Amino acid sequence: MTILEKTRRKKLNYKKIIIALAIILFGVLIFFGYRFLKVKNIYVVGNQLFSEYDILKETNLLSYPPLYQVNETEIRNTLKNNKLINNVKVNKTLSGKVTIEISENKILYQDKNSKYMLSNKEEIELSETPLGVPTLINDCSKVKDKFIEKLMLIDDDILKHISEIEYKPTELDKERFMFYMNDTNYVYVTLGKINLINSYNEIYPTLEGKKGILYLDSGNHFEIKNKNEKTEETEKTE
Repeated sequence: MTILEKTRRKKLNYKKIIIALAIILFGVLIFFGYRFLKVKNIYVVGNQLFSEYDILKETNLLSYPPLYQVNETEIRNTLKNNKLINNVKVNKTLSGKVTIEISENKILYQDKNSKYMLSNKEEIELSETPLGVPTLINDCSKVKDKFIEKLMLIDDDILKHISEIEYKPTELDKERFMFYMNDTNYVYVTLGKINLINSYNEIYPTLEGKKGILYLDSGNHFEIKNKNEKTEETEKTE
């Protein structure tokens, strides 16, 4: 090997060493720089049953800790321990933004034993009574599973307008229910047509303030019977 070749090899070795040291230094700077990054913004979305404060307290994020201490998997597992929470997605960025997206189980009704039925068919007890949850006042075990599935079709806004639910089957229809509305009207409906109750806010103005029973369980029209009248049917609205 000539002197010129040896000199070139030394220069190449020095160049490799310098590049390696630069990479190591860059990695060290990133590592320590990351440890000094702080959480700047936390966004909680999809929560209705829980306040943002409750979520941050449960996940130890109230103090806005360093970003490296935010463990997405740990946050998900902590929140999913609550039966009211169905799914959790957590995302954090180097800019200090943390987003917690929550999918809650819907509270469908309270039964006569003061237990609450969730959309995942689990029953739970709550220390505080949630607002806008109807009470199932009798047993519907014969059609319970289907009843729960069909209640999921009712819009949240409409469900909040129902104060009580009573299972009222007939010889012809074993899936018939009566909804006692907060406005004192009664609504008959079958599980096969339960989605019709979602039109209640549109139907109500057509009643012109009259109180009575609205039939959504048969026919292609709605039949109203005023409670103070003896006739079976007194008025119809399309």
